[in-house]
Amino acid sequence: MNLTKIIIFSCVLLGISCVQAEDVYKWVDSNGVTHYGDNPQNSNKKATMVNVQTPKLGNVSVQSSSSTSYTPQRPPVRADFGNQNLNYNISISSPSNGEEIRANNGTIVVSANVTPKPQGNYAIRVFIDNSLYASSSNTQRVEVEGVPRGEHTIMVKLQTQDGKIIASEPINVVVLRVVAKK
Repeated sequence: MNLTKIIIFSCVLLGISCVQAEDVYKWVDSNGVTHYGDNPQNSNKKATMVNVQTPKLGNVSVQSSSSTSYTPQRPPVRADFGNQNLNYNISISSPSNGEEIRANNGTIVVSANVTPKPQGNYAIRVFIDNSLYASSSNTQRVEVEGVPRGEHTIMVKLQTQDGKIIASEPINVVVLRVVAKK
């Protein structure tokens, strides 16, 4: 038998089984509990047949009653949505103030500590000697390349998705780079 005949045969059987309606009986037991079933309970002669109407195939209609309408409730909106009401604190957790950093290739890693953690998108920008050197999105660790040797002042700034900018206290570091003599 090929696949097409199997599919057609299955659809016909499914259609026949959907059209068949069974008798449904309703009765109340000695405890006052209402029951429904396809066979009336033998000991109870007060079982009544319930008229169950099955919809015709392809013609299903839904009747609605205005007295049973349902309107879903919206969840409450957080007061701090968009970070408008939050006060952020930002500080540099690495490197520490006064640290001497060995960076022969001129790359240093600056880590910021932000509390509370920003919701949504945010950016951390690293300023060295008041010049923007690097930035990152949605992470508090920034790799800064091309830092020359010598003493530097580092500051980080947080920019939240609603445009709020918070700056850290500056720290001073010394970058040590080995220079090969010719």
